Amino acid sequence: MKKPLHITVELAVIFGVCLLGDFIAELLPFDFSASVLSMIILLLLLVVKALKFESIKATAEFLTSNMAVLFIPYGVKVLQYLDIIRENLVLFLLIVLVTTPVVYGVTALTAMLIMKMQKGEKE
Repeated sequence: MKKPLHITVELAVIFGVCLLGDFIAELLPFDFSASVLSMIILLLLLVVKALKFESIKATAEFLTSNMAVLFIPYGVKVLQYLDIIRENLVLFLLIVLVTTPVVYGVTALTAMLIMKMQKGEKE
């Protein structure tokens, strides 16, 4: 079994993927979220086994377990736009009520696909 990477190396790998996502997003002729692009790149690296999950596991677990803290600045930013949200409350609620189940569904399907792929590797 390979020894896991040191936490600073794990962070460097994750931030390197984020920088790559930012770079590619700037090159695209249309707007695309650099963070989403970074997650896609990270997923592809894991799927093609160019990067082993064990090599970023400690940092990934730390970041996901403390995710709520990472969203505080965005929550504060939303408060700055409460007047605009109030003006468009019905549309805002409609968007939230439609997209939330879609996101949950896609996430569930992705998780099931990954679990099937992992089961196939073990057999």
